[in-house]
Amino acid sequence: MGQYRDLVDRQRKLLAVEKWRKGVKLMSGEFEVEKKLWTTTYNDESQLFEKLQDNKWTSMKKPSVMTIQDCVDQMSREEQDVKYWK
Repeated sequence: MGQYRDLVDRQRKLLAVEKWRKGVKLMSGEFEVEKKLWTTTYNDESQLFEKLQDNKWTSMKKPSVMTIQDCVDQMSREEQDVKYWK
């Protein structure tokens, strides 16, 4: 059973990264009389822009430029920050 340990650990890490990527990092809004714009930034730096103008919703998504390894590194840094700030 020990021969599969590395594969299982890698898969566990990939699943954790996929969950982490979808987490919301920041939400902001700009509100004017005739239009409203919401911006949602996710942990992997992808963004979702939603606009309400003339009673119509439009949305646009900006994809992430982070690789899986970038996400693993960032997630590890954030975990370390949590450990030291407790």
